[in-house]
Amino acid sequence: MRLPRCSFAFALLLALPALAQEPPKPPPRAVLVTGASSGIGRTTTELLAKNGFFVWAGARKDADLRELDAIPNVKAVRLDVTKQDQIDAAVKTVQDSGRGLFALINNAGVAVMAPLIELRENDLRDQFEVNVFGPWRMSKAFAPLLIESKGRIVTTGSISGVVNWAMGGPYTMSKHAVESFTEVLAQELAPFGVMVSVVEPGNYKSEIMVGMRQRLLDGGY
Repeated sequence: MRLPRCSFAFALLLALPALAQEPPKPPPRAVLVTGASSGIGRTTTELLAKNGFFVWAGARKDADLRELDAIPNVKAVRLDVTKQDQIDAAVKTVQDSGRGLFALINNAGVAVMAPLIELRENDLRDQFEVNVFGPWRMSKAFAPLLIESKGRIVTTGSISGVVNWAMGGPYTMSKHAVESFTEVLAQELAPFGVMVSVVEPGNYKSEIMVGMRQRLLDGGY
């Protein structure tokens, strides 16, 4: 049944105060992705940005930073997870933005391959610096923001975190450590409302093997 014009106008007047008091639309949730220049990190960055998230995209090289900055809803951040000063600077950048942080995606990773009895100690240290100490440093640095938002921490592990293969000892050792890191962190942050998880991909066409090959050549293997 059609309302008389006067009744419709009266109903509209009654609704106006409620409409005026509607809260503004919240800004998109912010996510930080490390190792965002290629592979899983780049795909994750593009997917999140396409689906309405604001993405802080961590990368090391100038060319990669420029490419990431060109993606809508993405802001590139110079970030090497082995360098505490760059991590601290990233924390300040995120804090100063006023967006908060809903999720940290620890994706940066490298692969070292060598027979364990020929492996040099500094190469094993480099493997753990990125794949294990990197996620630990990042999670520790951004924990206050994530606790405040009751957010998420996701770390890119690997199927190599649950299986082993010859020549892959350095890599599989690091990814097994990531499994333990994730399980303990999940237990410790659960009381604060922060969810922690690990992703265990199998083979994926990324740049990690290209980088691994170059490191082996540079190191004289």
